[in-house]
Amino acid sequence: MKRIRDILNNKFLRISAVIFMILVTVSLGIYFYYLLKEDNLKVEEEIETPEGLMLLIEFEDTVGLNNFVYQMYERDIPGLLSVSAEFVEENCEFIRDLQDYNIEIAGSYSEEPFWDMLYDEQYEIIKDTKDRVEACTGSEMRVVGSRYFAYDGNTLKVAEELGIEYVFARGTTGAQATIYKPDEYDVKIFSVSNIDSPKWGTGSLCDYSYWAREGKPEDFKEELYSAFETYNKVSPVSHTYIGGLKERWNEIYMDMFENLKVNWVNLDDFGDVDIYASIDDIPINREVQYTTPNPEISLDEETEIENPCSIVDLSPEESNDIEIDGEELIIFHNGTGPMCIEALEFLEDNDIKYTQYLTTDEDFSEKLSQYKDLYNNESDGVSTSFGYYPIIFYMDKAFSGFNDDISSTILNM
Repeated sequence: MKRIRDILNNKFLRISAVIFMILVTVSLGIYFYYLLKEDNLKVEEEIETPEGLMLLIEFEDTVGLNNFVYQMYERDIPGLLSVSAEFVEENCEFIRDLQDYNIEIAGSYSEEPFWDMLYDEQYEIIKDTKDRVEACTGSEMRVVGSRYFAYDGNTLKVAEELGIEYVFARGTTGAQATIYKPDEYDVKIFSVSNIDSPKWGTGSLCDYSYWAREGKPEDFKEELYSAFETYNKVSPVSHTYIGGLKERWNEIYMDMFENLKVNWVNLDDFGDVDIYASIDDIPINREVQYTTPNPEISLDEETEIENPCSIVDLSPEESNDIEIDGEELIIFHNGTGPMCIEALEFLEDNDIKYTQYLTTDEDFSEKLSQYKDLYNNESDGVSTSFGYYPIIFYMDKAFSGFNDDISSTILNM
Protein backbone atom coordinates (compact mmCIF):
# COMPACT_ATOMS: atom_id res chain seq x y z
CA MET A 1 0.00 0.00 0.00
CA LYS A 2 2.85 2.39 0.83
CA ARG A 3 4.42 1.73 -2.58
CA ILE A 4 1.13 2.56 -4.33
CA ARG A 5 0.83 5.84 -2.35
CA ASP A 6 4.39 6.69 -3.30
CA ILE A 7 3.63 6.10 -6.96
CA LEU A 8 0.48 8.25 -6.82
CA ASN A 9 2.42 11.01 -5.05
CA ASN A 10 5.03 10.95 -7.80
CA LYS A 11 4.02 13.72 -10.24
CA PHE A 12 5.94 12.24 -13.17
CA LEU A 13 4.32 8.87 -12.76
CA ARG A 14 0.87 10.46 -12.52
CA ILE A 15 1.38 12.30 -15.80
CA SER A 16 2.71 9.13 -17.44
CA ALA A 17 -0.34 7.19 -16.29
CA VAL A 18 -2.67 9.84 -17.69
CA ILE A 19 -0.86 9.85 -21.04
CA PHE A 20 -0.97 6.06 -21.10
CA MET A 21 -4.73 6.05 -20.48
CA ILE A 22 -5.25 8.65 -23.23
CA LEU A 23 -3.23 6.58 -25.68
CA VAL A 24 -5.19 3.45 -24.81
CA THR A 25 -8.50 5.31 -25.21
CA VAL A 26 -7.47 6.81 -28.55
CA SER A 27 -6.19 3.45 -29.82
CA LEU A 28 -9.42 1.71 -28.87
CA GLY A 29 -11.41 4.52 -30.49
CA ILE A 30 -9.46 4.17 -33.73
CA TYR A 31 -9.84 0.39 -33.65
CA PHE A 32 -13.61 0.51 -33.19
CA TYR A 33 -13.89 3.32 -35.76
CA TYR A 34 -12.27 1.21 -38.44
CA LEU A 35 -14.19 -1.88 -37.33
CA LEU A 36 -17.49 -0.05 -37.71
CA LYS A 37 -16.30 1.55 -40.93
CA GLU A 38 -15.47 -1.88 -42.33
CA ASP A 39 -18.94 -3.17 -41.39
CA ASN A 40 -20.55 -0.10 -42.95
CA LEU A 41 -18.54 -0.61 -46.13
CA LYS A 42 -19.77 -4.20 -46.29
CA VAL A 43 -23.37 -3.04 -45.90
CA GLU A 44 -22.86 -0.32 -48.53
CA GLU A 45 -21.27 -2.84 -50.85
CA GLU A 46 -24.26 -5.17 -50.46
CA ILE A 47 -26.63 -2.33 -51.29
CA GLU A 48 -24.48 -1.09 -54.18
CA THR A 49 -24.42 -4.55 -55.77
CA PRO A 50 -27.90 -6.01 -55.37
CA GLU A 51 -29.00 -9.22 -57.02
CA GLY A 52 -31.37 -8.91 -59.95
CA LEU A 53 -33.45 -11.47 -61.81
CA MET A 54 -35.03 -10.20 -65.03
CA LEU A 55 -38.58 -11.51 -65.44
CA LEU A 56 -40.23 -11.53 -68.86
CA ILE A 57 -43.91 -11.98 -69.76
CA GLU A 58 -45.28 -12.44 -73.27
CA PHE A 59 -48.60 -13.45 -74.82
CA GLU A 60 -48.79 -11.29 -77.96
CA ASP A 61 -46.07 -12.39 -80.39
CA THR A 62 -42.33 -13.01 -80.51
CA VAL A 63 -41.03 -9.71 -81.93
CA GLY A 64 -40.53 -7.76 -78.70
CA LEU A 65 -39.52 -10.91 -76.82
CA ASN A 66 -36.91 -11.76 -79.43
CA ASN A 67 -35.42 -8.27 -79.24
CA PHE A 68 -35.41 -8.11 -75.43
CA VAL A 69 -33.70 -11.49 -75.07
CA TYR A 70 -31.09 -10.54 -77.65
CA GLN A 71 -30.27 -7.35 -75.71
CA MET A 72 -29.97 -9.39 -72.50
CA TYR A 73 -27.81 -12.02 -74.18
CA GLU A 74 -25.44 -9.35 -75.47
CA ARG A 75 -24.87 -8.34 -71.83
CA ASP A 76 -24.71 -11.88 -70.42
CA ILE A 77 -27.93 -11.37 -68.43
CA PRO A 78 -30.02 -14.50 -67.68
CA GLY A 79 -33.78 -14.36 -67.31
CA LEU A 80 -37.03 -16.12 -66.52
CA LEU A 81 -39.87 -16.07 -69.07
CA SER A 82 -43.49 -16.62 -67.95
CA VAL A 83 -45.73 -17.85 -70.80
CA SER A 84 -48.91 -19.82 -71.27
CA ALA A 85 -49.01 -23.34 -72.70
CA GLU A 86 -50.89 -22.00 -75.72
CA PHE A 87 -48.18 -19.44 -76.48
CA VAL A 88 -45.49 -22.11 -76.09
CA GLU A 89 -47.21 -24.44 -78.53
CA GLU A 90 -47.83 -21.69 -81.08
CA ASN A 91 -44.15 -20.65 -80.95
CA CYS A 92 -42.53 -23.89 -79.81
CA GLU A 93 -39.32 -23.82 -81.82
CA PHE A 94 -38.66 -20.20 -80.87
CA ILE A 95 -39.40 -20.78 -77.16
CA ARG A 96 -37.28 -23.93 -77.08
CA ASP A 97 -34.34 -22.06 -78.62
CA LEU A 98 -34.56 -19.30 -75.98
CA GLN A 99 -33.14 -21.78 -73.48
CA ASP A 100 -29.84 -21.62 -75.37
CA TYR A 101 -29.72 -17.94 -74.41
CA ASN A 102 -29.98 -18.52 -70.65
CA ILE A 103 -33.74 -17.99 -70.48
CA GLU A 104 -35.68 -20.38 -68.25
CA ILE A 105 -39.32 -21.05 -69.17
CA ALA A 106 -42.02 -20.75 -66.51
CA GLY A 107 -45.61 -21.85 -67.05
CA SER A 108 -48.46 -19.38 -66.65
CA TYR A 109 -52.24 -19.61 -66.57
CA SER A 110 -53.39 -16.15 -67.64
CA GLU A 111 -57.14 -16.74 -67.89
CA GLU A 112 -57.93 -16.09 -64.22
CA PRO A 113 -56.22 -15.92 -60.81
CA PHE A 114 -55.81 -19.06 -58.70
CA TRP A 115 -57.19 -17.35 -55.60
CA ASP A 116 -59.86 -19.61 -54.02
CA MET A 117 -59.99 -21.90 -57.06
CA LEU A 118 -60.85 -25.51 -56.19
CA TYR A 119 -57.97 -27.96 -55.79
CA ASP A 120 -59.15 -30.32 -58.57
CA GLU A 121 -59.49 -27.43 -61.01
CA GLN A 122 -56.04 -26.08 -60.19
CA TYR A 123 -54.50 -29.54 -60.46
CA GLU A 124 -55.94 -30.05 -63.94
CA ILE A 125 -54.78 -26.60 -65.12
CA ILE A 126 -51.28 -26.79 -63.67
CA LYS A 127 -50.64 -30.35 -64.81
CA ASP A 128 -51.86 -29.54 -68.31
CA THR A 129 -49.61 -26.46 -68.41
CA LYS A 130 -46.62 -28.41 -67.15
CA ASP A 131 -47.08 -31.28 -69.62
CA ARG A 132 -47.49 -28.99 -72.62
CA VAL A 133 -44.59 -26.70 -71.76
CA GLU A 134 -42.22 -29.60 -71.08
CA ALA A 135 -43.31 -31.40 -74.26
CA CYS A 136 -42.01 -28.45 -76.23
CA THR A 137 -38.96 -27.33 -74.26
CA GLY A 138 -37.71 -30.78 -73.24
CA SER A 139 -36.84 -29.23 -69.87
CA GLU A 140 -38.39 -29.41 -66.43
CA MET A 141 -40.89 -26.63 -65.70
CA ARG A 142 -39.85 -25.35 -62.27
CA VAL A 143 -42.08 -22.28 -61.89
CA VAL A 144 -45.82 -21.78 -62.23
CA GLY A 145 -48.05 -18.76 -61.86
CA SER A 146 -51.51 -17.47 -62.64
CA ARG A 147 -53.06 -14.15 -63.53
CA TYR A 148 -51.93 -11.37 -61.19
CA PHE A 149 -49.30 -13.79 -59.78
CA ALA A 150 -52.13 -15.17 -57.63
CA TYR A 151 -51.83 -18.33 -55.53
CA ASP A 152 -53.37 -19.98 -52.49
CA GLY A 153 -52.89 -23.12 -50.40
CA ASN A 154 -54.28 -25.32 -53.16
CA THR A 155 -51.69 -23.94 -55.59
CA LEU A 156 -48.88 -24.87 -53.21
CA LYS A 157 -50.30 -28.34 -52.65
CA VAL A 158 -50.61 -29.01 -56.40
CA ALA A 159 -47.13 -27.62 -57.10
CA GLU A 160 -45.62 -29.90 -54.46
CA GLU A 161 -47.41 -32.97 -55.84
CA LEU A 162 -46.25 -32.18 -59.38
CA GLY A 163 -42.66 -31.46 -58.33
CA ILE A 164 -42.79 -27.75 -59.24
CA GLU A 165 -40.25 -25.83 -57.20
CA TYR A 166 -41.59 -22.23 -57.27
CA VAL A 167 -44.97 -20.51 -57.27
CA PHE A 168 -45.20 -16.85 -58.32
CA ALA A 169 -46.79 -14.48 -55.79
CA ARG A 170 -47.95 -10.89 -56.00
CA GLY A 171 -45.44 -8.65 -54.23
CA THR A 172 -45.58 -8.42 -50.44
CA THR A 173 -42.38 -6.59 -49.49
CA GLY A 174 -42.39 -3.52 -51.71
CA ALA A 175 -39.72 -3.36 -54.38
CA GLN A 176 -37.74 -5.99 -52.48
CA ALA A 177 -38.25 -9.42 -54.04
CA THR A 178 -38.65 -12.14 -51.41
CA ILE A 179 -38.39 -15.92 -51.53
CA TYR A 180 -40.56 -17.56 -48.85
CA LYS A 181 -40.37 -21.21 -47.81
CA PRO A 182 -43.57 -22.33 -46.07
CA ASP A 183 -43.11 -24.99 -43.39
CA GLU A 184 -46.04 -27.00 -44.67
CA TYR A 185 -44.97 -27.44 -48.32
CA ASP A 186 -41.84 -28.39 -50.21
CA VAL A 187 -42.36 -25.39 -52.50
CA LYS A 188 -40.93 -21.87 -52.56
CA ILE A 189 -43.08 -18.76 -52.95
CA PHE A 190 -41.51 -16.17 -55.25
CA SER A 191 -42.91 -12.82 -54.16
CA VAL A 192 -41.98 -10.44 -56.99
CA SER A 193 -40.86 -6.83 -56.64
CA ASN A 194 -43.81 -4.53 -56.17
CA ILE A 195 -44.69 -0.84 -56.49
CA ASP A 196 -47.44 1.23 -54.93
CA SER A 197 -49.56 4.04 -56.31
CA PRO A 198 -51.96 6.17 -54.21
CA LYS A 199 -54.42 6.24 -57.13
CA TRP A 200 -54.08 2.71 -58.54
CA GLY A 201 -52.82 0.53 -55.69
CA THR A 202 -50.05 -2.04 -55.93
CA GLY A 203 -48.55 -3.67 -58.99
CA SER A 204 -45.37 -5.40 -60.14
CA LEU A 205 -42.20 -3.41 -60.78
CA CYS A 206 -43.10 -3.62 -64.44
CA ASP A 207 -43.50 -1.58 -67.62
CA TYR A 208 -47.10 -2.75 -68.00
CA SER A 209 -47.97 -1.69 -64.43
CA TYR A 210 -46.78 1.84 -65.17
CA TRP A 211 -48.19 2.01 -68.69
CA ALA A 212 -51.64 0.75 -67.59
CA ARG A 213 -51.81 3.26 -64.73
CA GLU A 214 -51.12 6.46 -66.68
CA GLY A 215 -47.43 6.19 -65.86
CA LYS A 216 -44.58 7.68 -67.85
CA PRO A 217 -41.37 5.79 -68.72
CA GLU A 218 -39.29 8.33 -66.80
CA ASP A 219 -41.36 7.61 -63.67
CA PHE A 220 -40.76 3.91 -64.16
CA LYS A 221 -37.01 4.58 -64.51
CA GLU A 222 -37.01 6.48 -61.23
CA GLU A 223 -38.74 3.57 -59.50
CA LEU A 224 -36.26 1.06 -60.96
CA TYR A 225 -33.25 3.07 -59.81
CA SER A 226 -34.75 3.56 -56.37
CA ALA A 227 -35.41 -0.16 -56.00
CA PHE A 228 -31.86 -1.23 -56.85
CA GLU A 229 -30.34 1.53 -54.72
CA THR A 230 -32.46 0.54 -51.71
CA TYR A 231 -32.83 -3.24 -51.74
CA ASN A 232 -30.50 -6.19 -52.23
CA LYS A 233 -32.89 -8.40 -54.22
CA VAL A 234 -34.99 -6.99 -57.05
CA SER A 235 -37.00 -8.66 -59.83
CA PRO A 236 -38.03 -6.14 -62.52
CA VAL A 237 -40.60 -7.36 -65.04
CA SER A 238 -41.16 -6.57 -68.70
CA HIS A 239 -44.16 -7.40 -70.82
CA THR A 240 -41.87 -7.62 -73.81
CA TYR A 241 -44.46 -6.44 -76.33
CA ILE A 242 -43.92 -3.15 -74.46
CA GLY A 243 -40.37 -3.25 -73.08
CA GLY A 244 -38.89 -5.07 -76.05
CA LEU A 245 -40.65 -3.14 -78.79
CA LYS A 246 -41.80 0.33 -77.70
CA GLU A 247 -38.91 2.77 -77.91
CA ARG A 248 -39.53 4.91 -74.83
CA TRP A 249 -39.92 1.88 -72.58
CA ASN A 250 -37.09 -0.13 -74.12
CA GLU A 251 -34.69 2.75 -73.48
CA ILE A 252 -35.40 2.51 -69.75
CA TYR A 253 -34.27 -1.12 -69.60
CA MET A 254 -31.20 -0.47 -71.72
CA ASP A 255 -30.29 2.40 -69.41
CA MET A 256 -30.76 0.10 -66.43
CA PHE A 257 -28.58 -2.61 -67.99
CA GLU A 258 -25.82 -0.17 -68.87
CA ASN A 259 -25.71 2.16 -65.86
CA LEU A 260 -26.98 0.36 -62.77
CA LYS A 261 -24.57 -1.82 -60.84
CA VAL A 262 -26.50 -5.08 -60.57
CA ASN A 263 -25.43 -8.70 -60.12
CA TRP A 264 -27.79 -10.29 -62.64
CA VAL A 265 -28.32 -13.93 -61.67
CA ASN A 266 -30.39 -16.94 -62.72
CA LEU A 267 -33.23 -18.53 -60.78
CA ASP A 268 -30.97 -20.95 -58.87
CA ASP A 269 -28.98 -18.10 -57.32
CA PHE A 270 -31.91 -15.73 -56.88
CA GLY A 271 -34.03 -18.48 -55.34
CA ASP A 272 -32.12 -18.71 -52.04
CA VAL A 273 -34.77 -18.62 -49.30
CA ASP A 274 -35.13 -15.29 -47.48
CA ILE A 275 -37.85 -16.20 -44.99
CA TYR A 276 -38.86 -19.57 -43.51
CA ALA A 277 -42.31 -19.41 -41.92
CA SER A 278 -45.64 -21.13 -41.46
CA ILE A 279 -48.05 -20.50 -44.31
CA ASP A 280 -50.27 -18.54 -41.92
CA ASP A 281 -47.43 -16.12 -41.25
CA ILE A 282 -46.54 -15.49 -44.90
CA PRO A 283 -48.30 -12.35 -46.17
CA ILE A 284 -50.46 -12.51 -49.30
CA ASN A 285 -51.36 -9.61 -51.58
CA ARG A 286 -54.74 -9.82 -53.32
CA GLU A 287 -55.11 -6.16 -54.21
CA VAL A 288 -55.83 -5.49 -57.88
CA GLN A 289 -57.19 -2.05 -58.74
CA TYR A 290 -56.34 -1.57 -62.42
CA THR A 291 -58.02 -4.41 -64.30
CA THR A 292 -58.75 -2.07 -67.22
CA PRO A 293 -55.66 -0.25 -68.60
CA ASN A 294 -55.84 3.54 -68.56
CA PRO A 295 -52.59 4.56 -70.29
CA GLU A 296 -51.40 8.08 -70.97
CA ILE A 297 -50.47 6.95 -74.52
CA SER A 298 -51.92 3.86 -76.19
CA LEU A 299 -49.51 1.25 -77.51
CA ASP A 300 -50.59 2.02 -81.07
CA GLU A 301 -49.35 5.58 -80.58
CA GLU A 302 -46.01 4.53 -79.07
CA THR A 303 -42.99 4.73 -81.37
CA GLU A 304 -41.44 1.32 -82.00
CA ILE A 305 -37.71 0.68 -81.96
CA GLU A 306 -36.04 0.42 -85.33
CA ASN A 307 -34.64 -2.86 -86.64
CA PRO A 308 -35.51 -5.21 -83.77
CA CYS A 309 -32.66 -7.62 -83.13
CA SER A 310 -32.83 -11.27 -84.10
CA ILE A 311 -31.41 -14.00 -81.92
CA VAL A 312 -31.11 -16.76 -84.48
CA ASP A 313 -31.96 -16.60 -88.16
CA LEU A 314 -33.58 -19.93 -88.90
CA SER A 315 -34.69 -18.90 -92.36
CA PRO A 316 -33.61 -21.18 -95.20
CA GLU A 317 -30.27 -20.62 -96.85
CA GLU A 318 -30.40 -19.04 -100.31
CA SER A 319 -28.78 -22.10 -101.80
CA ASN A 320 -30.54 -25.31 -100.85
CA ASP A 321 -28.73 -28.44 -101.93
CA ILE A 322 -31.18 -30.81 -100.19
CA GLU A 323 -33.26 -33.03 -102.45
CA ILE A 324 -36.19 -35.22 -101.46
CA ASP A 325 -35.37 -38.92 -101.60
CA GLY A 326 -38.62 -40.86 -101.54
CA GLU A 327 -36.93 -43.95 -100.10
CA GLU A 328 -35.12 -42.29 -97.20
CA LEU A 329 -36.74 -41.25 -93.91
CA ILE A 330 -35.14 -38.23 -92.22
CA ILE A 331 -35.69 -37.61 -88.51
CA PHE A 332 -34.60 -34.55 -86.48
CA HIS A 333 -34.80 -35.03 -82.70
CA ASN A 334 -33.23 -34.29 -79.31
CA GLY A 335 -32.69 -37.91 -78.25
CA THR A 336 -34.40 -37.44 -74.90
CA GLY A 337 -38.06 -36.48 -75.35
CA PRO A 338 -40.66 -39.23 -74.92
CA MET A 339 -42.03 -38.75 -78.45
CA CYS A 340 -38.48 -38.87 -79.86
CA ILE A 341 -37.71 -42.13 -78.08
CA GLU A 342 -41.05 -43.64 -79.12
CA ALA A 343 -40.41 -42.70 -82.76
CA LEU A 344 -36.94 -44.27 -82.77
CA GLU A 345 -38.29 -47.46 -81.22
CA PHE A 346 -41.02 -47.54 -83.89
CA LEU A 347 -38.47 -47.19 -86.70
CA GLU A 348 -36.25 -49.94 -85.24
CA ASP A 349 -39.16 -52.32 -84.57
CA ASN A 350 -40.39 -51.95 -88.14
CA ASP A 351 -36.93 -52.13 -89.69
CA ILE A 352 -37.32 -48.72 -91.33
CA LYS A 353 -34.00 -47.25 -92.42
CA TYR A 354 -33.47 -43.63 -91.48
CA THR A 355 -30.97 -40.78 -91.27
CA GLN A 356 -31.05 -38.81 -88.04
CA TYR A 357 -29.93 -35.34 -87.01
CA LEU A 358 -29.56 -34.55 -83.29
CA THR A 359 -29.99 -31.10 -81.76
CA THR A 360 -26.36 -31.33 -80.67
CA ASP A 361 -25.13 -31.63 -84.28
CA GLU A 362 -23.31 -28.56 -85.53
CA ASP A 363 -25.36 -28.29 -88.72
CA PHE A 364 -28.70 -29.23 -87.11
CA SER A 365 -30.47 -25.86 -87.55
CA GLU A 366 -29.19 -25.36 -91.06
CA LYS A 367 -30.29 -28.82 -92.22
CA LEU A 368 -33.68 -28.54 -90.52
CA SER A 369 -34.33 -25.16 -92.15
CA GLN A 370 -33.51 -26.56 -95.58
CA TYR A 371 -35.88 -29.50 -95.18
CA LYS A 372 -38.66 -27.31 -93.78
CA ASP A 373 -38.32 -25.04 -96.79
CA LEU A 374 -38.70 -27.98 -99.16
CA TYR A 375 -41.95 -28.93 -97.40
CA ASN A 376 -43.27 -25.32 -97.45
CA ASN A 377 -42.83 -25.01 -93.67
CA GLU A 378 -45.94 -27.09 -93.02
CA SER A 379 -46.16 -30.31 -91.05
CA ASP A 380 -48.75 -32.94 -90.20
CA GLY A 381 -49.15 -34.78 -86.92
CA VAL A 382 -49.14 -33.23 -83.47
CA SER A 383 -48.19 -29.78 -84.81
CA THR A 384 -48.83 -28.10 -88.17
CA SER A 385 -45.90 -25.70 -87.72
CA PHE A 386 -43.04 -27.99 -86.65
CA GLY A 387 -43.75 -27.27 -82.99
CA TYR A 388 -42.57 -30.61 -81.57
CA TYR A 389 -39.67 -33.02 -81.91
CA PRO A 390 -39.24 -35.43 -83.52
CA ILE A 391 -39.58 -33.82 -86.94
CA ILE A 392 -39.82 -36.47 -89.65
CA PHE A 393 -39.55 -36.06 -93.42
CA TYR A 394 -40.63 -39.04 -95.50
CA MET A 395 -41.65 -39.18 -99.16
CA ASP A 396 -43.98 -36.22 -99.70
CA LYS A 397 -44.94 -35.64 -96.07
CA ALA A 398 -43.48 -33.88 -93.04
CA PHE A 399 -44.51 -34.80 -89.46
CA SER A 400 -44.01 -32.95 -86.17
CA GLY A 401 -44.27 -34.92 -82.95
CA PHE A 402 -45.15 -38.60 -82.84
CA ASN A 403 -48.27 -40.64 -82.08
CA ASP A 404 -50.25 -43.67 -83.32
CA ASP A 405 -51.71 -41.76 -86.27
CA ILE A 406 -48.23 -40.81 -87.52
CA SER A 407 -46.92 -44.33 -87.15
CA SER A 408 -49.91 -45.72 -89.07
CA THR A 409 -49.47 -43.16 -91.84
CA ILE A 410 -45.78 -44.00 -92.24
CA LEU A 411 -46.48 -47.73 -92.37
CA ASN A 412 -49.16 -47.21 -95.00
CA MET A 413 -46.78 -45.08 -97.05
